[in-house]
Amino acid sequence: MNPLPGGAGMLFLLNDTIAEIDIPEIHLSKRWKSLGCGDPYGMRARDALDFVTRVVADHVRENIPIDTVLIQDLGSLIIAKTGANAALFPTLGDTVAEPRLTILPEAILRTLKQRAEKEGTPPDIAEIWPLAA
Repeated sequence: MNPLPGGAGMLFLLNDTIAEIDIPEIHLSKRWKSLGCGDPYGMRARDALDFVTRVVADHVRENIPIDTVLIQDLGSLIIAKTGANAALFPTLGDTVAEPRLTILPEAILRTLKQRAEKEGTPPDIAEIWPLAA
């Protein structure tokens, strides 16, 4: 992905993965048809969260990691409908529980992303989410 000059893209945290989305609204306008969520402009926040929960649950059930492009797509939808830049979809076995959303400071997300890139390990959910509650 080519971030905007100066790293102006918005960061989005989905569980333990951080993706950069250049301009979420534009990303969503280009990708919603291939995402398969239906017209996002007519969706309510609850509809968007239900859709993302189904997608995440399908990946959990099939034990398939969610790739960066899909995280960008889902993140763009969540940002557009809720304003949140972080979403936790807790899993219990192969079941996905009610999502938790929050808005984390960009500096925290950027630090977590840089640490993950440097250390090669994903951010620790247990470290992030209690602070977001």
